[in-house]
Amino acid sequence: MEELRAENESLRAELEELRAEIEDLHGDADLDACHIAGLTAQIRALIAEGDACPNKDAHPLLVREKYTHARTGEVVTKTRAFPLYREAFDAEAERLGISNPEKVRG
Repeated sequence: MEELRAENESLRAELEELRAEIEDLHGDADLDACHIAGLTAQIRALIAEGDACPNKDAHPLLVREKYTHARTGEVVTKTRAFPLYREAFDAEAERLGISNPEKVRG
């Protein structure tokens, strides 16, 4: 009986540690979401500013091109900066051990 109590206490302690870890991960994910929102706002503002500029040659990365969506195969229109996104996404996926990142990104 004492052995079961000790195991039960050990499991409770482990459960509390896991709950704390999950809470920390939720906090990290929330901060990542905030960071993504901030970067997205910056990118949208930069694109809008480039679109409003009368000298389109000054903003070659903002020219729209047709690309094939990696997951759906659909043709999508993106700025010429899109390959930079794909390259960075794939590099981070590789660092994280995600194989075939084109199956999870656009």
